[in-house]
Amino acid sequence: MTLLPKDRSILDRPFMRFRPFGLTPGGEKIRDVSGFTIRANLDHLEDVVGAAEGEDAARRAVQRLCDSLNARIDNPAYHVSDKFLRNTWNSYSYEFACYLKEFCILLSGNPGFQFDVGKYKFISPMLKPLGRPFSVAQIFRMFPHFGEKFTKGSIHFEVRSVTNGMAVLRMKFADHIYEQFGPYRKRCADIVCQASKGGLLAVPQHMYQLGFAGVRDLQCIADGDEYCEWEFRWPAQPDSARARWAVTGAVVSGGVFGALRWAHPDLSGVEAGAWAVMPGLTTWCAGRWHDLARKADERERLLNEQVEVVNAHHEELRRASLEQERTAVELRRKVSHLTTLYQTGLGFIATLDREALLNNVLRTIMHELKYDRVMITSFDRDRRVAHDARLIGTSQDAIRYAQGMEIPVTDPSGIEGEVFLQGRPLLINDLRRERHRLHPLNRKLIQRAKVRSCITVPLKTQGNVLGSLTVSHTTDQALTQDDLHVMVTVANQVAIALDNADAYHRIETLNAGLEHRIRERTRSLEAANDKLRELDQLKSAFVSITSHELRTPLTAIKGLVENMRDGFTGDLSDRQVFYLTRVTHNIDRLTRMLNDLLDLSRIEAGRMELTPGDVALVPLIEDAVETLRPQAEQKSITMQTVNPPDLAPIRGDRDKLLQILTNLIHNAVKFTPPSGCVTVTLTQPDEHTVQLCVEDTGCGITPEDAPRVFDRFYRSRDDATEARGAGLGLAITKSLVELHQGRIEVDSTPGRGSRFCFTLPIRGVDHADAG
Repeated sequence: MTLLPKDRSILDRPFMRFRPFGLTPGGEKIRDVSGFTIRANLDHLEDVVGAAEGEDAARRAVQRLCDSLNARIDNPAYHVSDKFLRNTWNSYSYEFACYLKEFCILLSGNPGFQFDVGKYKFISPMLKPLGRPFSVAQIFRMFPHFGEKFTKGSIHFEVRSVTNGMAVLRMKFADHIYEQFGPYRKRCADIVCQASKGGLLAVPQHMYQLGFAGVRDLQCIADGDEYCEWEFRWPAQPDSARARWAVTGAVVSGGVFGALRWAHPDLSGVEAGAWAVMPGLTTWCAGRWHDLARKADERERLLNEQVEVVNAHHEELRRASLEQERTAVELRRKVSHLTTLYQTGLGFIATLDREALLNNVLRTIMHELKYDRVMITSFDRDRRVAHDARLIGTSQDAIRYAQGMEIPVTDPSGIEGEVFLQGRPLLINDLRRERHRLHPLNRKLIQRAKVRSCITVPLKTQGNVLGSLTVSHTTDQALTQDDLHVMVTVANQVAIALDNADAYHRIETLNAGLEHRIRERTRSLEAANDKLRELDQLKSAFVSITSHELRTPLTAIKGLVENMRDGFTGDLSDRQVFYLTRVTHNIDRLTRMLNDLLDLSRIEAGRMELTPGDVALVPLIEDAVETLRPQAEQKSITMQTVNPPDLAPIRGDRDKLLQILTNLIHNAVKFTPPSGCVTVTLTQPDEHTVQLCVEDTGCGITPEDAPRVFDRFYRSRDDATEARGAGLGLAITKSLVELHQGRIEVDSTPGRGSRFCFTLPIRGVDHADAG
């Protein structure tokens, strides 16, 4: 990883990558930075901004700090507030602390902000009496111990050397802190280093008023070193009291010795010295006793200060404990409410009977949520009338009165109007003050039910108010905003359940009507179907009889026309021959149509029977192609076949298979323009089936017509008039293929031709008919 220079701030990272507080993903408590450090930054920010711009500006600066931090935390669960950051018992990640420190520098406009925080805020009034029993040198020797308390396991501290007036200290970060810093290690280390130096050089001043220590950087992580190392110097703290009293005692003894030698020259020097020692020793002892008494007083004052600090600390802990207890109670209450709401919601939604639902709602709210009176009122949106109020928890007289009320709701400013017309929930703790805003009927109900305060919320779903839900207590127990929030949630569940019940009732009513209409319609359709079947049978019989009867005169007409064309009635002119040829062509066309109608009537009547046998497909194809080749040659259409060698015969009806193939080739020739091509291909896709395809280069079939070409009597509007038939050929062809247990399909591209393929089983059929 490439480290950025120390002028590149971690604020260049859009969002924090590590959890700012709480537990790590591994479940370990985050304890990199003490909440005391974070609070020191907030306090100093307020001091700096407040001194320059006033208290309001200081509060806004702290709020901007919280907003800036929250903007860099992508999980709202970890968003912070002013109150949260001031809690010294919290602990944070070093990444979060670096973001906060950088924002403090920006908001204060002071590049040396972190140094000043350490200098003026790190040694709190609580620490001063605790540290005074120790000398400055001893405090510096305990530097690793104190540092570990504020940065649990995140920074390693060392004491290189300490004397009475000088100390060399150093620190470095743990590996997991470097992971949090990422490429911004140098800048993050620099601001932590500045704050640490500021706090350490303030020790002599804040503890003993010796002035701030001087500091010299020996190494710095921001410059690429392994450690941040500093040398601190401060005025020494000599203990001169003992020497002072020793000198005083010596002076007193010397004076007494001189006086004795002058007043009693007969005394020897040893005797005078012996007498002189006692006053000096007494003086030294008195001085030492005085010093000890003074130090005892000082220690007593220090102990009193420490006791006060401990008492203040204890009071702070007590308040924190009480707040935690209150929060725990509130959480338990909310969890209980949420559990109840969840369970009641499931019960409401599961009930689809409206009467059962209303009774269930009333009982549940009274017994589970502990309200004394509960009322549900329906609202008719069209008539703007509140009616059918269901009430429990009061006298039968009030219950009957409520259910019989019909209250017009016309005034949006009244209590009823706010709930039903505006859809607003209301919390009223003194109904006597709001009596004038109530409808007279509701005033009588309140008097009968003896209600002093209530919560009433609209039952609203999809923007429509279905009614209202009202609760109250019989005692003087006050209703709160929390009660209101709970009832709004319950009302939403009740509204959904009522809407579901109403929808279910409407569906049941509709279903009952539909079932009756369906039965009536079914009887009508059955009668119509019977009539249609009768007409269909008559139609089939008519078509069969008519087709059969028409074939005889058509055959006679065709014979007579052919005799005339052959010259039996005398010589004919070319024009006469042309017209007789056209007559013959149309007779053949009518004959094919009659044959198709007869085949269709047999298929519909279930009388189309197959005569199975072994069929050689290659000769069959040749017969069909040769039969239609004259028609193809008239249009200069090329006819070709593609057949595999040595294909074994299949089982089927040869005549019907020839009819299938002839119909497909005839259609191909009919719809292929002059000089086109028609190809008949025989393949064996697998050992069980064969496939015959008739492909042409004709006009093709549109995608809209392709699914319908096998329907009876269907003819495309795009077909030329002279190419149109009765629309039965392909329908009969499909039926004959299916009689052979095969299938047929078409693949066509408009303007490029069509390809009709039918697949047949090799084993074929032993017997089949249309039925």
